[in-house]
Amino acid sequence: GNNPQGIRIGGPGGMRSAVRIAEMRQFRNYRSDITLDTRQMKMALKQLRKLNRIGLEDELDLDKTIDATCKNAGELEFKWRRPRKNTVKLLLIMDAGGSMEPYADLCSQLFSAANSLSHFRSFKYFYFHNCPYDVLYTDIQQRKGIPIEKILKTHEPDYKVVFVGDACMAQSELHDRFGDIYFHGYQKLAGVDRLKQFKNHFTHTVWLNPERSVLRNYPTVRTIGKLFPMFELTLDGLNDAVKKLATKR
Repeated sequence: GNNPQGIRIGGPGGMRSAVRIAEMRQFRNYRSDITLDTRQMKMALKQLRKLNRIGLEDELDLDKTIDATCKNAGELEFKWRRPRKNTVKLLLIMDAGGSMEPYADLCSQLFSAANSLSHFRSFKYFYFHNCPYDVLYTDIQQRKGIPIEKILKTHEPDYKVVFVGDACMAQSELHDRFGDIYFHGYQKLAGVDRLKQFKNHFTHTVWLNPERSVLRNYPTVRTIGKLFPMFELTLDGLNDAVKKLATKR
């Protein structure tokens, strides 16, 4: 509930109040060892694989070599092919704040599915609360973060970027320069401007939203939905998001 001064005493946060919280919130990373119910998520993410032929034709194609040799009445004829390598790079950026607590198991399943796949050339993940501000976290429990400027410099534009979050917050938390009500400190840019940096830098970005009831109606959801294609965090939504990521720009 809320007291008359507007300081949240308990219950969910996020869109729920724009004031700074009186106590430090406890955040937790998503688990990477979840195996239950991740198979279908893995199958959906595997659709991102794009096997490109790279380099010289230096790999022996045994089947074609046998066929050609048989056609040549036993005279050996080698057939070569270029090796196929997966070129897909995935960046998973997840809201791990209080309002996402009801969806922690679902997000852990998605994270576990992506983390356990060996089909990506590169897989990186970060955490945020409510909205990316100046820093994304590799470990949100320990407050270990990396400045967004560095992330943009060290990750090429062809990374496939998947945001996961309910996108629900006070308007000030999205639009104000000091909108981060949980991690105190100076902010160079408002959250919405950080999101625009991701939109401008990466060629393919989607947003997965586990909160169906506010998916189209809440103001900050509508704002973020205009920046990125937004899909429900369901199996169908994940499949549609993957198809969007796999299309040419």
